[in-house]
Amino acid sequence: MIKENHYVASTILVKDEDGRYVFLVKEEKEGYSFPASIVEPEKTGLACVIKRLKEIVNIEIENLELNELTNAIVADDRIPLFVFTYENETFESPKNLLKDDSDLSWVNSENIIYTLEDWKISGVPQFLFI
Repeated sequence: MIKENHYVASTILVKDEDGRYVFLVKEEKEGYSFPASIVEPEKTGLACVIKRLKEIVNIEIENLELNELTNAIVADDRIPLFVFTYENETFESPKNLLKDDSDLSWVNSENIIYTLEDWKISGVPQFLFI
């Protein structure tokens, strides 16, 4: 049984103009967080993540590839973290993938290290090696 207000989070890695991978994150007062959504009744965590991503970024879902599923612990809550890569040659900049009213941004891995520490990612996340 899924407890009330069970969350799932996600991020997408895309290549920036310099060919480096950047993460999709939400800017917070003290760093970044990953986009999250509540798991809806009768839906899987993955279905909820995909639905949320469609709402926040302009992407072609068929070009989204699940790179890793790991667990994060935030404020003593275990949250599944879906990490996707997005390959599409038709966009010029990751910024073009964001919806106009988005509070999200793309940051490179050096800037996200503190977020990963705050989120207490379990195991050794393979997506850091991309």
